[in-house]
Amino acid sequence: MDISDVERDDASSLIFELHKKLLRCHDCLEKLKENDRAAIAGIRNIFGSGAIAIPYLINLQDEVENFLMVAKQYLRDIVAPINKIYRENLNEDSSIFWDKKGLASKAEAWAECNYGSGHRLAQMFRADATWIAELVKRRNAMEHPGGHSGSLILQNYRVAGPTIASPCWRRDVNGQHGQSSLILPDLELALTRLLEFGEEIVAQCVLTRPIHEHFTIYEIPLEKRSPENPARFKVGPDAFLLERLAEAEGAMEKPKQK
Repeated sequence: MDISDVERDDASSLIFELHKKLLRCHDCLEKLKENDRAAIAGIRNIFGSGAIAIPYLINLQDEVENFLMVAKQYLRDIVAPINKIYRENLNEDSSIFWDKKGLASKAEAWAECNYGSGHRLAQMFRADATWIAELVKRRNAMEHPGGHSGSLILQNYRVAGPTIASPCWRRDVNGQHGQSSLILPDLELALTRLLEFGEEIVAQCVLTRPIHEHFTIYEIPLEKRSPENPARFKVGPDAFLLERLAEAEGAMEKPKQK
């Protein structure tokens, strides 16, 4: 990126702290998954002895609460590297990424004003506003039950008709039941979205302020990413520069053919 060494170092430090928050979310999810596997294994052993029981996912509320708390902090703290890299002064709060009335968020409005509504940064803020809003509202509903964001209802394993239902959650607002969904897959998706949101912001920083006008960002196809280092993006020469390099290489080979 075309920024000073001091700005780069400051941004790198801020991004490193964001990585630690993602790891904390990952740890919360892994603990829940481990407890879930243990709960299922325990029930299988009980069934084998002829008894009947319902699984119970321990620490469900604590780990969900921790996940949501850190996720909201991540969305707040990601504004700092944006300000550093873009030399802006956006309010460092998760609320800039969504609007309570469903209008354009402050982040989207800023990106549109500076780069146009068709810019990928503006499109990203527009597309991601919905899931960010829901994630933050779930955190608020858990922290302040019955408030503006409603109440977050967590349901552990339970009997549902002829089957046993997996842990679910929903957000109830003004007495209206929200849509119920499975907790573990939802947290897995939220973690992926948080990671990709941060990756996309950094990638757009590189594109918006490139170190050279003919360098760009390429997204590595999922099947071609290394398991040891599954990087999503790489920096490389753009189509124009690749063409010029190919022409230069061809010109160098011609004398050899004589």
